[in-house]
Amino acid sequence: MSTAQENRDDVSTAASDVQTGQPATDAAQASAAAAADAADSVDSVNSVDSKEPETSGETEGNADGAVPEEVTFKITVKAPNGSVVPILATAQETVQDLKQVISESQSTIEYSCFFLVHDGQRLNDFVELGEIEGLSKECQLELHEDQYTERDARHHVIRLRELLLGPTTANANIAGLDAGVSVFNTIKNPDGVSDEIDQLSADAASKDKMADCDEDADSAAASSAAAETTETAELAGSKNSGKNKGKNKGKGRGKGASAASNKSESEASSSEAPAVEKIKPLATDHAFKDFEISKVPSFSVVSAEKALASLVLPQCLKQIILSGWNPVPRYRQLKGDLLYLLVTTIESQTYHITASRNGFYVNSSSLVRFSPEPYAEARVGQCGVRDSEFYSAHSLITLLKRLSPRFARGLDELQKQMSQREAVEVLPFASAEQAASPWLVRGNENRVPEAYDLGHPQEIYLRLGAQAADSLRDWNEELQSIREMPRSNLSERVVRDRQLHKWYSEFAEAAIQGAMAVVEGEMPPLNPTDPQEQHMYLRDNIFYSKGFDGRETFTELGGDAAAHVATGKDITGVRLLNQLDIDGLHTLGSVVVDYRGLRVVAQSVVPGIFRRQETTQIVYGSVDSGVTVGADEEFHKLLEPVAKALHFGEHSVADESGKEYKLYTSADVKGLTGTDGRKYLLDLFRMAPMDIEFLENECSADRREDSMLPAYHHRLVLLRPELLDIFWENSVRKAVQEYAVEKAKRSQKQDEEKSEEKSEEKSEEKSAEKPTSVSEVEEPKNKEEKEEDPLPDFEFSLEFSPDSFTPLQARLKTDTEKGESAMDAAVRSASRFLRDISVPAFARELASYTTSPLSGDALVTAMHQRGINMRYLGAIANLLPSDAEIVRNVRRLVIFEMVARAVKHIVRCLFQNTPAHLHSEAFAHVLNSLIGTRRCANPAEHLSAEARNVSELATLTPAGLVDEIRAQVALRFRFDLAADFVETMVAGNERILLREVCQKIGAQLALRQYHFEQPVESDIYAEVVSSMGIGSGKMTKTSKRLVRERVDEAMQQKLVVESNDVLNFIALTKVSTHNSSFADEAFEAGRMSLEQGQRQMGLELLLESLALHEQTFGFLHAESARCYAVVSLAHYDAGEHELAAEFMTKAVVISERTVGLDNPLTIHNYLNLALYEHARGKTLLALRLMRHAMDLWGLVNSVDHPDLATAHNNIGVMLQSLRLFEDALKFIRSSYEIRLKLHGPDNVIVANAQHALAKAYALTGDFKAAVQAERDAHHYFSSTFGEEDPRTKETAEWLAELTFNAVRTAKLTKAAREKLSQAAAIGSLIQMSRGSQDPATTANGNNDGSAAAAASGNASKGHLPIDELLKFITGNSNRVDKPRPSGGKRSKHTPKGCKR
Repeated sequence: MSTAQENRDDVSTAASDVQTGQPATDAAQASAAAAADAADSVDSVNSVDSKEPETSGETEGNADGAVPEEVTFKITVKAPNGSVVPILATAQETVQDLKQVISESQSTIEYSCFFLVHDGQRLNDFVELGEIEGLSKECQLELHEDQYTERDARHHVIRLRELLLGPTTANANIAGLDAGVSVFNTIKNPDGVSDEIDQLSADAASKDKMADCDEDADSAAASSAAAETTETAELAGSKNSGKNKGKNKGKGRGKGASAASNKSESEASSSEAPAVEKIKPLATDHAFKDFEISKVPSFSVVSAEKALASLVLPQCLKQIILSGWNPVPRYRQLKGDLLYLLVTTIESQTYHITASRNGFYVNSSSLVRFSPEPYAEARVGQCGVRDSEFYSAHSLITLLKRLSPRFARGLDELQKQMSQREAVEVLPFASAEQAASPWLVRGNENRVPEAYDLGHPQEIYLRLGAQAADSLRDWNEELQSIREMPRSNLSERVVRDRQLHKWYSEFAEAAIQGAMAVVEGEMPPLNPTDPQEQHMYLRDNIFYSKGFDGRETFTELGGDAAAHVATGKDITGVRLLNQLDIDGLHTLGSVVVDYRGLRVVAQSVVPGIFRRQETTQIVYGSVDSGVTVGADEEFHKLLEPVAKALHFGEHSVADESGKEYKLYTSADVKGLTGTDGRKYLLDLFRMAPMDIEFLENECSADRREDSMLPAYHHRLVLLRPELLDIFWENSVRKAVQEYAVEKAKRSQKQDEEKSEEKSEEKSEEKSAEKPTSVSEVEEPKNKEEKEEDPLPDFEFSLEFSPDSFTPLQARLKTDTEKGESAMDAAVRSASRFLRDISVPAFARELASYTTSPLSGDALVTAMHQRGINMRYLGAIANLLPSDAEIVRNVRRLVIFEMVARAVKHIVRCLFQNTPAHLHSEAFAHVLNSLIGTRRCANPAEHLSAEARNVSELATLTPAGLVDEIRAQVALRFRFDLAADFVETMVAGNERILLREVCQKIGAQLALRQYHFEQPVESDIYAEVVSSMGIGSGKMTKTSKRLVRERVDEAMQQKLVVESNDVLNFIALTKVSTHNSSFADEAFEAGRMSLEQGQRQMGLELLLESLALHEQTFGFLHAESARCYAVVSLAHYDAGEHELAAEFMTKAVVISERTVGLDNPLTIHNYLNLALYEHARGKTLLALRLMRHAMDLWGLVNSVDHPDLATAHNNIGVMLQSLRLFEDALKFIRSSYEIRLKLHGPDNVIVANAQHALAKAYALTGDFKAAVQAERDAHHYFSSTFGEEDPRTKETAEWLAELTFNAVRTAKLTKAAREKLSQAAAIGSLIQMSRGSQDPATTANGNNDGSAAAAASGNASKGHLPIDELLKFITGNSNRVDKPRPSGGKRSKHTPKGCKR
């Protein structure tokens, strides 16, 4: 196993985790004496997961049965058009899955309405292949065309329209503008440029042995949501690297240096240049040629304009729309007519087409006359009219191919272009809710529709039908029926999980549409006479309510603020129960939607909820805040496994009369029996106990006197379920340790007693021999009694009560029972554990960059994984020293997260008091007041007249906004934000805060370069020219005029963000998603197998998990991207670089489309893919990927982030492999400086960086600097680890070698300088001699004079021309016929016979 594998610090993963990067080793640079050797390997950023290691062995137990034996069917499907489609399928797949593959196959793409036949029997679409009788492993099926229904015909037309549109983005009404786009193809193939040099680089690297590399340990290069570094692994990795490779490398290089030094003195002194000859680079144009490390990247790094433009496909039709003769008359319905279409081809021919039960045919109608008869029958015998078969076909695609040759050619070209792309790049989303929404989108393209298309407004009719019947679904019945599906084996679980995921996706999409309609006032309320806060809505069997305390349920807990929090906690509770998946216990489909300042809760409808209360009584918990309490025995029994999983204990509560009831969950959780007989749990916001320490110290009016902060704004402060798990495991571990110590003491005491008894027995044996037989008989009994363990079997009990410290439980306590119960004490201990252990530990991780989140959402994920609530952000910031430069980045990230969340609440209130059509202007005004004050000190002056009439907008000033932000931060996060935080922290980092605020609000801005200070006109000019795609050639008059207009327009802008820049607000959702438990188990088992060295089994399990994820969630899902990344890492570790790059490419594209173009996971995947591409010889491509990742990093975070050290080192090594040593030195030096700043001079990581820097200096010929850097590294290793340490010996060898080269270079340089001085002196004498000659003699007899001087036998060579003289001095007079440039040798770039 490699050192990188030995030192990898893998940690386990939660389903919602993001992946993080962990370093393995720095690559060693090449020998200075043999400068042609350059390293061709880089740090391996290991894809690991971000959750803490689990102590239980449950996952290991799943490894044995995680890979079931599957039957694979090799099926061939024969179609009526003669095509044969081969399909590989498993026994768990259904016939419907086969039909999906067939309809997407290029040869059978025209079929959408058909059935499959096996041995003359029609197959049921929903039966699994393994259940079909007589189906062999290799079989043939026949495709038979089926009759259309009106729904089938509509879907056939919709499918054709989607096919012609190509891989467009997701539904903008739900997911936002430009949602789900990927830019990977434009990075991989910019302008269609291929990387021929990459293979040359790989071949040269192989020939020059540039693959010989050391392995260095360092901090992660690709930080994501919780990027983790481990210095222990770094120390071990550095040590192992020295042991394994240091000696051999030093010896090899020493031999090379010795061979170089064996040259004769005359040969050495004949060269003016240093001993190391310049090596011709393998490439001069690369992605980092113009890169400035300290420069902030442009916003265009997240531009999808080029990517979307590349997706534009050839036009096949001018239009295909519903005809105005719809709906079909009743008498024509009896004839089989379903729809009427109007199609205009590229040839400008218009056809009226009928969709009938048997297929599609051209009818005889026109725009003014309705004639539904087939065209061929109505015009039979007319000139140019073909037979009836030409004008009819079962598929509309087949018919259009006959009618329009250009349609046929365009469709073939379209399919060809689609096949050339990554499959995951062009796949459509099953649900728009899954697509990632960028915060910067195309400006002009999203302001103006792409084309005039009458078909767009008709899509709702095509999708839902004339009566919108397809939208009427009983969501709750569907959900509960799916949950009741069998799950006794793998196939049943896969089918069930797939159906659940499909349902949740469709429900979320419908809920988002309905919630947006509620906010925009498009849905009438059920109770219009009540106040708006109490309005309830019902559409398509989905119930909507607003996140206010309209019923005054949360009055004592904080009113609207508590109600707002409770909606989010309810989603968490539903998610917990869905993961437990208890038989007989049902939850509702729930989605929380935040849109334009309002929170809307969407739920499926409980059967009978709108009927009389007697029929749907609350039988468990309390519906009236404890006045009455229910404790149904059946519910109580069902909740027992839930309580066990959540560590809840059975506890007592009392109603208003004082009657005691036994419950497992909180009394606020309501158990209800619906009219369908199912048992439902509602209002699950209290599925965790109270954070009592925070409640007593921060929420009550009599909190600590020294606090200058206001009381917390609500009392619904709960612990997170993750914290309860961590605290429970920590308590178990501690109890086991105490048990082991106690058992050891007892065992020791037992041994002492036994030894005393043995000594007594010996004395008794000496005194009396007869009783010995009796003693021998009785001794075994005594031993058996003494061998019994004096401690009982280990037992551990730690249970929490979700009702601890609530009024319902306080009623049970009398005056004599004011002490805390065991459950109350456990809750208090957990609360203290959070405050005193978890929060400080996380702050230490941040300060040491053990955990290094790259963005705000990554920080939130890392905190939630550790069970830390967002209200502790202020406590974390206080634990990070404000004056320490090393924690400046992470402390700013924590503070920006608090500021962004404070701005979110301010904007929410502002939107509620502002007309909807002014929301874009209001949001732009908030942004300008926060991040635009360096450009405009008073943005309110530029508000529109209508906006000035809104008092909240007119009175909002930058100073007032700062005060409000500080107040919100103090209220919500218990942190005293500095009054000058805008000047000291925001200035220079406006782009970071702009991104965080837009993502918190859901705003989408037009993509352009936002200038936070007054820009320089030359910079604007360069940006405009670049954005217009104008090359370096001469511009036309029209181009000049357009450029001038845009420059003038940009210079006239007074604000950073104009109201027109705010293009859209998207709905932010919290969904009770469903995870595939079996897929997660297989993934975890595969990961553990890899850790244990069982590569084959681990890879099989990971591939099985990947297949299960794809079957459950589809390709376009973040979980699928995670699996692809881990499988890619496994192949990379095995040296299978081609497969590693292939899998990681899919992970990159999927992560771009599902989590975002600039998400930390995407950045991390780009960095890993760059390493894999470099490993297989595609270095130019790797550099482009690295450049894109670095630009994204600089946009999301700062350009001097400590985790960039490894990335810079990797870039340097890649450049060295291309022999671009000067360019590489810049990044190697930056890597060293970052590590020095992070760790200080006395650190092994810094010493390794110095060692790498010395090699980089040597490759550029700067041996003096190389010696100094290597001397510092050697001093550290020798003083820290001793002279015998392999690293000390290696640096000593390098130091001696570099010193030798430095001295030799200095001598050669001095000798060359002396010879040049002599040549200059002789040249001046020659000039003086020439000046004293007669001009005529000089002109006419120069050659004669020279010959005479030579014939005289004079030792002086002053008669020679200066060029010849210099050649003589340098010992090359025998090569006077080959002029060369200065420097001693002809440049490899200069043609023979030419002077430089």
